[in-house]
Amino acid sequence: MPSILNVPVPTKEKNPRQKSIDVSDLYFTRLTPPWSRPASLPAYAWRMWVLNQPVAVVCRETLIANLLALDWKITPVNSKYKEELEPTIKYYTKLFKDGGDYPGLGLDFSGLIEWTVGDLLDTPYGGIAELGRKGLVENGRVVWIRPLDAGTMFPTMNQDFPSVQYYPNYSNEVVTFRPWEISRMYMSPHSFILREGWGMAPPEKIYFALDLLNKGDKYYANLLLDVPTAGILDLGDMEKSSAEEWVTAFRTFMADQSVAFKVPVLYEHNNKIEYIPFGKVPNDIMFNQITSKYAALVAAAYGMSLSDIGMQTTTSSGETLAGSIRQERRTRKTGFARVKAKTKAFFDHILPETLEFNWIDYDDELNVALGRARLASATAFGLWQDKGNLSPQEIRSQLIQDGLVSISLPDELPPDAVPLPPPTPFGGKPTNKEPELMGGEPKAPSVGGEGEKIKSFVVKSKPKTFANIVESLVNQIAPKLRDTVLSFGEDEVEIVRSFINESLFSEDDKLEIQGLIEGLTGNKPVVNVSFDGIEEEFRSTLDGGYSEVDLKPYISQLEVNVKKSLNGFIGRTAVYILNDVLFDNGMFADSEDVQYNLIVKQVQDRIERSLQDFISIHINDEALKILNKIRLEN
Repeated sequence: MPSILNVPVPTKEKNPRQKSIDVSDLYFTRLTPPWSRPASLPAYAWRMWVLNQPVAVVCRETLIANLLALDWKITPVNSKYKEELEPTIKYYTKLFKDGGDYPGLGLDFSGLIEWTVGDLLDTPYGGIAELGRKGLVENGRVVWIRPLDAGTMFPTMNQDFPSVQYYPNYSNEVVTFRPWEISRMYMSPHSFILREGWGMAPPEKIYFALDLLNKGDKYYANLLLDVPTAGILDLGDMEKSSAEEWVTAFRTFMADQSVAFKVPVLYEHNNKIEYIPFGKVPNDIMFNQITSKYAALVAAAYGMSLSDIGMQTTTSSGETLAGSIRQERRTRKTGFARVKAKTKAFFDHILPETLEFNWIDYDDELNVALGRARLASATAFGLWQDKGNLSPQEIRSQLIQDGLVSISLPDELPPDAVPLPPPTPFGGKPTNKEPELMGGEPKAPSVGGEGEKIKSFVVKSKPKTFANIVESLVNQIAPKLRDTVLSFGEDEVEIVRSFINESLFSEDDKLEIQGLIEGLTGNKPVVNVSFDGIEEEFRSTLDGGYSEVDLKPYISQLEVNVKKSLNGFIGRTAVYILNDVLFDNGMFADSEDVQYNLIVKQVQDRIERSLQDFISIHINDEALKILNKIRLEN
């Protein structure tokens, strides 16, 4: 095709003096479509691009269908709070199953996923839902979830109001959302400063492939429907007047759509009539191969292959089983894995920080490999431990670091971890040298056992002193506990309850309650304890193997330890009961006029009824430490 500078000079047969160009004088006119990526398109435009291309629609719907085929569960972030969080887990599980429990939409879980993930895969803003929180406060429990139209949402980059909703065709009002009022997910965040806060969904990534595939579909459809196809009809030596009459008649003929597929006829000519088409037969332009290429690009943008959506991608012999499995595994690690991660983050933002959302996606091949890795590691760790190269704590830390466990585990060994008994000489079976006493387990009460029970002591309380201390503990510590609980939301109440108890009896006193208790209980004994007959019981418990050991120094140490720690133990026990009384009576309501003196009597009654048992637990715990010390030293 010649350049514009080489275009032939138009003829001026009708008016030789004419200088301007007649459009009819140009012998060739062609309009080409613009090949450029649009700078931006509204959400409805991207949605229409997807709807107009069946391959993109099928890819999106396949990802959503595969996601809905999975089971899911809500679990505690820290597994040790599983029991405390069980009611909260049941609440949010039901909320998600009900599709957010927004009556106006009538969604279930599948509808919620289809709405939000559909927008995630179509629009630059992504999927979003509004959260209705109890009390309209940040830590309020989520009571309903309403998915929103992503086409009406805009990011603001304002940390206080990160998103706004605006629908110009409906209202000029702009609705602002705080971070805790919405949950949003979007794909491929833009780093370009003018598009910060926006994402790039798959249709935008492969815009040209979508456009080419769309044009190819239209070309093939027009090729089937056009009568005649685009081209030139060479009428040979037919006179101009006859040709013009024939063209006029043919136009009239084609104007009647009911005869659009009838065949026009030429007659009264001697030379060959030839039709020169502009296009080519689909086989000549390799239409199938080209469209398959663009379809594969579209599927790849969604992290899938054409075989995932049921399209054959190889020769007529079909795919092999190994090839199908390889494609499926690749999809699980690309597009499907990304959608799973996005939806998990979406639901985690709805849940309290103590809970997390997990898809249950079992991978048979991964489970087999993981089982082999665990078995091999267990064998290696066992050999290293037997040779003294690693301690149980180091083995546990390495096990967690290697990712061989799928549940949440603390790095430290739990108190109930029971080591294997040491090997005995000459290959004999290990024997229990610590027989149980009075049906108790040889395990410390602090870790859940009954301990080796020591009964030879007498408790004598001082009612007046005891009552004064309990009253002081309630009046001083109850407001502190209440302030602690009110700083959390409804979903964390049981966690706070457990957290307070842990602060009472662990070395890590995060609430700094133990120091306050020791100051209130003082140094004077709250109760008196006598240990008459304790020596004989110690010897009986030691099973006669320590008859020559002088037990008096050990018993004296036990008395000193009990006397030193008993006040603090009783004070912590009183606060433990106070914690239960406050929760059981609903004393953590957001109200300032709480009468703490009303619960003093309840705490006193409950601790006095079980005072003997509480002190028995403490003394048996201290006695067990002394017994273990005797065995180690002798």
